[in-house]
Amino acid sequence: MPIDDAVGEAVGFIVRQAGGLVVDLTVEHVFSRHTARFFHGVGRRVIAAATLGRKRIPSSLRTIPVGTHPRPRPADWWALWVGIGSWIALFLILGLAVTPFL
Repeated sequence: MPIDDAVGEAVGFIVRQAGGLVVDLTVEHVFSRHTARFFHGVGRRVIAAATLGRKRIPSSLRTIPVGTHPRPRPADWWALWVGIGSWIALFLILGLAVTPFL
């Protein structure tokens, strides 16, 4: 059965390459400037909803004086990672909910 082994190895190679590409593109996309702002906004809203509005994180669209670099605060990082995690959780839940109907 060498043909079956060769086909299996080829399929495995293609799946590994496609998976690696998906991971690379996802990491590159998540850490781009615009996507980071999106996830930061999602995280801010999730944190505000989870704490019933008691904890508010300021927007990342604040004005930075000319000639200075923005310094993210710990709350900014927290909102970013909460946004990424909640987005992943949302798609996992949707995927698990829809899978039985396929």
